[in-house]
Amino acid sequence: MPMPKTIEQLRHFLETHEDFGKINGQEIVTVREDTVELSNIFVLKETYYKALLRGTVLTYPKSQIATSALTLFLTDESIYSRQIIPKPADSGMYSTEFPGFVPANLYELACSKAKEINFSESDLMTYALNLFANNSGINAIYNAYIEKLCKQYNVTSEYVELKILGWLKFQARLKRYRMSLEAGYFIDRAKLP
Repeated sequence: MPMPKTIEQLRHFLETHEDFGKINGQEIVTVREDTVELSNIFVLKETYYKALLRGTVLTYPKSQIATSALTLFLTDESIYSRQIIPKPADSGMYSTEFPGFVPANLYELACSKAKEINFSESDLMTYALNLFANNSGINAIYNAYIEKLCKQYNVTSEYVELKILGWLKFQARLKRYRMSLEAGYFIDRAKLP
């Protein structure tokens, strides 16, 4: 059947192709649109900022950074190779919350795999964010962006990073201000997703 070009053709297609995505009447594809809020999951401060800087250059909000990081975790061959995976840090060193929203299915898969290798949720997020922040492709994009700004403004990379972090702080406070106005009271949660 050609591509539907009217509402009637589209309705006819949907009525006559209900078996798409099914085998023996059973759905084989499920798309979950629900999300999980990451809260009270703490990571290393250095990892937090490194991932946030790279994500900002990619124009990713924290939720997209977390989603990308968890995807990298689930595709990291070392977690499947039966070798011992060292924990990213002593749990007492996790001091910075990394809030966000991620697809529930992805988070459940990542938590299941993390449990198999004796990782807590904070271990999982720190390891995943490290994979994101140290990804060679992401770093190539990040380094090119920073280098371009350094040349354009004749400043150091440290100065550019400081300005990006300042912008992030401003955006976070603007978001808190707007949320507080909407709620009618000051939102005092330490980190916002």
